[in-house]
Amino acid sequence: MELIIQDVKKSFQQQQVLNGINLHIQTHEFICVLGHSGCGKSTLLNLLAGFTRPDSGSVVVDGEHVKSPSKDRGVVFQEHALFPWYTVLENVLFGPDVQGIDKKEAEQKARKYLNMTGLGEYADHYPSQLSGGMKQRVGIARALAAEPKILLMDEPFGALDVFTKENMRNELIDIWSNLKTTIIFITHDISEAIYLADRIIVMKEGYVASDMKVNIPRPRQYTDDGFAEMAVEIERTLVQ
Repeated sequence: MELIIQDVKKSFQQQQVLNGINLHIQTHEFICVLGHSGCGKSTLLNLLAGFTRPDSGSVVVDGEHVKSPSKDRGVVFQEHALFPWYTVLENVLFGPDVQGIDKKEAEQKARKYLNMTGLGEYADHYPSQLSGGMKQRVGIARALAAEPKILLMDEPFGALDVFTKENMRNELIDIWSNLKTTIIFITHDISEAIYLADRIIVMKEGYVASDMKVNIPRPRQYTDDGFAEMAVEIERTLVQ
């Protein structure tokens, strides 16, 4: 998988939201896009998902221009967006059903990713019976069930408590390591970005202020050598 974002610009109501974004992302990279609210990071994710199109420039995945949503790009939102009248299994099956995948094959995939996210025994539960972290796990399993090349995540842990966030980060790293999926993860949390990412794209006012490689070995701890120094470097970039 190769994702090339070239000179992308986007505005809403004459306000420039993205101004000349250039990025090159390779297979199995874990990318965190970091910035303050309103910097354009969620707009960038929507362009990558195909929910909207740039005013100019291009977004290309494996040689094909992104013009609309695709099963090759799964999306996980901050709000879980589950159907409350569907069971956990039915929620995960929704995408494969829409794609017309054979029901037996679709259910096998759904159960595989529910097991991977620790929800196998909750397949027949409804969203109202789950905690916030469990609902987000369902959202991740649903996105993975389409077996996308790229997993796009828009601050998926933002509404969770600190303990659940920590568990979810570790689970996500395990999933990423096992599946070799490319992940693009939106966040405004500096520590979260350093903990998760291979590269951190720091955005300010619609442009890429810095593209930083995280050289801290995995598995990581927040007390690792270089962690605090990198956090300070990112903070400086954001306030300059």
